Amino acid sequence: MKISEIYELFENIGVLTFSTIYKGEVHSRAAHFNGFDEEGIYFRTMWNKPFARQLMETEKITVFGISDTRILSHDGESGAEFPPGYSIRLIGEVRFLPEDEIRERAKTNKDLELAVFDMEKYPTMKKGNFIINRAKVEIFDFDFECKNRDHKVLRTRMAFGGMTFNEAGPKITEKCIECGKCYKKCSFKAIEKGTPYRVRPEKCDDCGDCITVCPVDAIEISSTF
Repeated sequence: MKISEIYELFENIGVLTFSTIYKGEVHSRAAHFNGFDEEGIYFRTMWNKPFARQLMETEKITVFGISDTRILSHDGESGAEFPPGYSIRLIGEVRFLPEDEIRERAKTNKDLELAVFDMEKYPTMKKGNFIINRAKVEIFDFDFECKNRDHKVLRTRMAFGGMTFNEAGPKITEKCIECGKCYKKCSFKAIEKGTPYRVRPEKCDDCGDCITVCPVDAIEISSTF
């Protein structure tokens, strides 16, 4: 998947949650992206805000968005019903872009023309432009009621800028005796029969049901993304 496709998925959502770390605390706020190119994804803020200062200090960012935040029903018995949609999250590194670099890039990137306009309108934005140039991304496409397909989730993971990621879901080890209990228990159709059985990461919700029924502890919990 290209950066342009990742950007489009974020852009279709619009307002996103941007999170940073400050003295061991997670700080989140609503923001949005402002463009992209083959190097990464752009956003901006004012240099005087804590958001910008935290970015300058840590050079780390996490961004999350979901296509539809509505819960259609929650009757206390069947749980929440979500319409089919997707969420997307990004864990990455940022680089500060000086004013002259933004102006130069705006000559060939129309998305950044607005950044130049904002710098003229809001002087504190002259030192508040950033690009996410290294990141790993997960798209979590969900259809829990199987209205449009025969399985509940489709997870896609990728990275750009040289960052790497681990596949989703637990791992079934050589201790597997092929009893089939995990296969029968999995409501996400993520278990594939074999020697040993395996978890298909693109369909796994990481719910842990397979782990709870394995009689020989052959299933390892998932790695961090």
